[in-house]
Amino acid sequence: MWGVNDMKCLMRCLRAILAILLLVACEAEEIVTLGPLKIDEVTSDAVYCRFEISGDIPVDCGFCYATTKIAAESWTASKVQGDYGQGDVMGVIEGLQPNTTYFVRGYTMTVRGRVYTETLSVKTTLRTPQAGDNEYPDIEL
Repeated sequence: MWGVNDMKCLMRCLRAILAILLLVACEAEEIVTLGPLKIDEVTSDAVYCRFEISGDIPVDCGFCYATTKIAAESWTASKVQGDYGQGDVMGVIEGLQPNTTYFVRGYTMTVRGRVYTETLSVKTTLRTPQAGDNEYPDIEL
């Protein structure tokens, strides 16, 4: 019977084999190139971003973010998976705090390694009051 550790080991081996097969299938001169990170929209709790990719086929792509530039550029930064299609990587970083500065950068992982875009700072907007926000509904303002 297979245990959890056996399954983890098997998955690592399969990923390594896939990476080797992809590396062999790729042309030697082909590398990955990332276009500039673009911020399409900023709300009080989300940032919509994208970047262009050309060259190697990505194995993984997305966005790293944090409230400091050093944290955003570290391996332990929070990450959001990107949607890849037709040379564009798009993503939405959600669950952010209003009126807060975040540092964001895009990344892609190919069989040759991980590549990053430049890091941009973006500030979420103030939250607009919503109907029902009044904590004391019996008191008219």
